[in-house]
Amino acid sequence: MESKLSSTYRRIVSSTAVFGGAQLFNMLVNIVRGKLVATILHSKGLGMASIFNNASNTLQQMSMLGLNVASVPTVSQANADGNAEVLAFTIRMVRRLVLFASAFGLVLTVALSPLMANISFDESGYTPYFMLLSVAVFLNVMGTGELAILQGMRRYKLLAFCSTVPPLCGLLLSVPIYYFWGMQGIVPAMIVLSVVYFSVIRLISHRITPHVPKQRIGLRTLWTHGHDIIKFGAVMTIGSILGTVTSYGITIFINHQGTLGDVGFFQAGNTITTQLFGLVFSAMAADYFPHLSSLIKTDQREAFAFANQQTEIILLIVAPVAMLLILATPLAIRILLTSEFLVIERMVRLLAMASILKALCFPMDYIVYAKGDTRYLFWVETLWSSSKTFCIIAVAYTLWGVDGLGYGMLGVSVVDVIVTTSLISWRYGFRLSASSLRIIAVTVGLTAICLAFSFIEVPFWRHLLMAITTAVGLAYSIRQLDQRLNLKAAMKKLKDKLKKKES
Repeated sequence: MESKLSSTYRRIVSSTAVFGGAQLFNMLVNIVRGKLVATILHSKGLGMASIFNNASNTLQQMSMLGLNVASVPTVSQANADGNAEVLAFTIRMVRRLVLFASAFGLVLTVALSPLMANISFDESGYTPYFMLLSVAVFLNVMGTGELAILQGMRRYKLLAFCSTVPPLCGLLLSVPIYYFWGMQGIVPAMIVLSVVYFSVIRLISHRITPHVPKQRIGLRTLWTHGHDIIKFGAVMTIGSILGTVTSYGITIFINHQGTLGDVGFFQAGNTITTQLFGLVFSAMAADYFPHLSSLIKTDQREAFAFANQQTEIILLIVAPVAMLLILATPLAIRILLTSEFLVIERMVRLLAMASILKALCFPMDYIVYAKGDTRYLFWVETLWSSSKTFCIIAVAYTLWGVDGLGYGMLGVSVVDVIVTTSLISWRYGFRLSASSLRIIAVTVGLTAICLAFSFIEVPFWRHLLMAITTAVGLAYSIRQLDQRLNLKAAMKKLKDKLKKKES
């Protein structure tokens, strides 16, 4: 049993490492790009880029119809069956659905361009930029569909490769555009990124899909075989739309209530934490979601045990990273941005604390997706989540300004933990194990203590106490990971393999 548990934990870490390495490289590229963009465009330019990015994300979610998530279990099941013809048909069906979604996104963007220009900037002079944005929306939706196919086929190394090449090419191509065109180059740079993104993913995806005689897929056939994907995706789309609309609405609220510079500060703080913690979430989700989806249909007890194991690993990884960020926030801001952004120091620390609470909810949230529970997705993940997030952040910003954005995000995360743990337990019978609860208490507690020490006014004591807490948290995580992964046995196995190769 102990060996089996160690094997399961290793599988989680192994799949995370494959995609996490690519995400780390991606993060480093984005750090360099963010540093250069912050230097060239300053906070006002970042604020404008944030508005365009949020608008693009909103339109992509509206047109994607949730296909990027809803199609993964279908492709995964077809791939597991081992029938090349069935897999090829499923992939062509998904691509046809994604093509319709992409075309819808292009038309929708063009149609809404005047409205978005007036809402975002109170003037119609930006309408042509929003119309150009339709190209990026079309290509990004197409690329996202191909990523869903790769994830469903569990081609994680290729998936990881696809996440590294586009950002690197985007860095080399977009920064010169910002340098020569300034803020007018924001949308052209987004188009360049989308072209590279789609080209790379499409080329790789077509090479690994099975080559069998093509079967015509008419609209009737498409609906007959794809209505389950469309139904589940439609509910997810509503949630995704409201989520991105909420983000878009928050940026507009900050712009109208405060300044465009505050929007840039909010975007900068989110960028730091998203790049740092997003790589962990993305890496774990790549294998966790397909595997949990297959387990939950055959053995719910094993699926819940797997969710608990995922909870332990993600907290043991995220907690020390969160404490390190809280400790080194001023240094991180100077390295990743410029000294102009030091005003977001407290906000970034609060966002780091919010991230570990997000990590706690992460494995439980995916139980809902694996179950395909459309009612929960609609009422809780959609209506409740979006309205709660906007209200809390808007009130906090009104009361405390830029710092209030951090307090608001932390408040949102606290509410999410309470609601998620209560409802998931009540609706599905999921329980956090004793081992998970111990790790939650220690990791979340130490991170909260580290955050509390950051409020000490005397710099010497502030940094000393934060450093001690971070060291304790890091040591605890390493020890707990060693107990679960049996690192000594793993290293011995690796040495034996190397010796066999040499002989």
